[in-house]
Amino acid sequence: MANLKKHKKILHAGVFFWLSIFLLAPISCKNTTGPDDEITTAKITVSNECGVAVDIYMDKIFQFSVEYLESKTIQNLSLGEHEFEAKREGTEILLSYLTVELLEPSEYVLTIQSEASFHITNEYGESLNIYGDGDLLIDIGSPATLIIENVLYAEHLFEAKKVSDGSIVASISIDFAENKAYFWTINK
Repeated sequence: MANLKKHKKILHAGVFFWLSIFLLAPISCKNTTGPDDEITTAKITVSNECGVAVDIYMDKIFQFSVEYLESKTIQNLSLGEHEFEAKREGTEILLSYLTVELLEPSEYVLTIQSEASFHITNEYGESLNIYGDGDLLIDIGSPATLIIENVLYAEHLFEAKKVSDGSIVASISIDFAENKAYFWTINK
């Protein structure tokens, strides 16, 4: 008889436990995929491929600095239009400006690249090999002009060598510091 009362108490305790779980669960749990919890933000990853460290501004507010060949992410962006600026780290030199419209909650990528160009004119009188930082870039006839786009921001050494014997006929060191066209004319 004592055993039966003990089993009844255990049975009542078990029923009470499971009822409390089933009754309290709907109150404490929230459906995270339902219409009440619609995601209304986006994130954007900024990737730096321009050659120097940059400061990133969004809507005129500093966000962070990003080293060359690194990426960082801005989380929880409101949908709509945002302005992004990349300035050479620690300066006011604007390297990139972009307006982005975030239309839906998603992951976006913004890649910062150099927009500097290098215009080389060969008036030497014969074909030349153009080297940049020790690497052969291109052959250029004479007279001719060629344009190298998206030169990494940094100081670069260029050399013009005769195709015939490899002797250096001209060289120049240029610090590509901002978005503009740089020029070099090679003469005899």
